[in-house]
Amino acid sequence: MNKTKDYIVIGLVILALLGVGYFGFTLYPKFNPCPEQYIDTLYIYDTVEHHIIDTVPYYIVKTDTVIYRDTVFKDVDTAEILKNYFALHVYERLWLDSTLKVTLMDTISQNKPVGNTFVYKLLKPQVVNNNVTNVYNYSKYLTVGLSTILKDLTYTGVEVDYVTSQWYGGVGYNMGMKGITVRAGGTIKKFK
Repeated sequence: MNKTKDYIVIGLVILALLGVGYFGFTLYPKFNPCPEQYIDTLYIYDTVEHHIIDTVPYYIVKTDTVIYRDTVFKDVDTAEILKNYFALHVYERLWLDSTLKVTLMDTISQNKPVGNTFVYKLLKPQVVNNNVTNVYNYSKYLTVGLSTILKDLTYTGVEVDYVTSQWYGGVGYNMGMKGITVRAGGTIKKFK
């Protein structure tokens, strides 16, 4: 009869522990939301136009192809042709999309390039730093355990403890003594 009573008590304690665990896992997130999450993301927009200027004759320019036309012109003004030949002809080209803006300016004189400027600007923000810090603030715990005397397993007990950062307290049941045990204590020193 005593053994049956012990098994019933052990079964009830185990059911109580399972119930505490189940309700702890299901109810704890409702009363204590997810840990605080700090996200440090710094977006930098490029506000500077970057200029890459060609210094003539830094780049060696060679003529690839010359095409002469067979057309004979009448009433040609040679002075106007020479004026146009020695003039500076500036051509500007622009490429633009959502991430980059590129401007290329070519200067042509005497049928060859005499300078160019390459300008670009980054339009998409650059992510410089992305730190995610999860802060878990657990200040209270519910623990479950067993206690026994290794020489005689008759005095095995089941324990439930409530632990905070300053103190702890708990109750248990010792099967050999057939009684409830109570336990309590406090924090003396904290270590990292």
